[in-house]
Formats: sequence, C-alpha cells, structure tokens
Amino acid sequence: MESITAYLISFLSAVLFLLLAAVIANAIKFEGGSNPKDPQSRKTWFWILAILNPAVGFLLGYFLFKPDGNIMVINDYVFALSMGTVIGFFLYIIIGFTMSKVFANGKIGHWF
Repeated sequence: MESITAYLISFLSAVLFLLLAAVIANAIKFEGGSNPKDPQSRKTWFWILAILNPAVGFLLGYFLFKPDGNIMVINDYVFALSMGTVIGFFLYIIIGFTMSKVFANGKIGHWF
C-alpha cells in the first residue's frame, strides 16, 4: 500500500511541475526584434523545474508521507519512492516533449 503512495506522489509532483512550467511559459511575454531572449528563458525555466521536480517529490514523500512501521516497511517505501522519483522525472520530460511538439507554434513550443 505504501508503494502506491510513493508512486502517486511522484506522478502528482510531475504533473504539478508541468502545470507550473506551462504557467511560467505563458507568463513570459513575447519579445520582438531580431534576437529575442524569451524562448531561451522559457527553456531555462522548463529545465530548472525538471531538476526541482524529483528533488521536491522525493523530499515531500520522504518527510511528509513516510509510513510508520518496522525497517522493512520503511525500506520498501524508500525504494518505491526512489523508483517513483526516477519515473516521475522521465514522465515530466516525455510529457513536456509531447506538449512542446503539440503546441509547437505557441509559447510551450520553446521548451525543446
């Protein structure tokens, strides 16, 4: 049961950070001219949040949702949380890449 909680925390963390990245990308205004810097700032924010996603997800799961029990239960939970963190990171990247290609003409299209 605890492993489901760990995977759910990682999934929700990835989705939350993707939504945050989309909000930030849409908040950055288009710049005119021959050398605009707004695409680079959108890409930078996407990758900053990609790095923060697993860190925040793991720390949230470890300090707030760690189960009480014997060492075997805690070890199983920490292992599931570690695997979920890696899966959440790749999920963030894959969904972000897909959104970048779907919305290629918009602000989100600058992520990749």
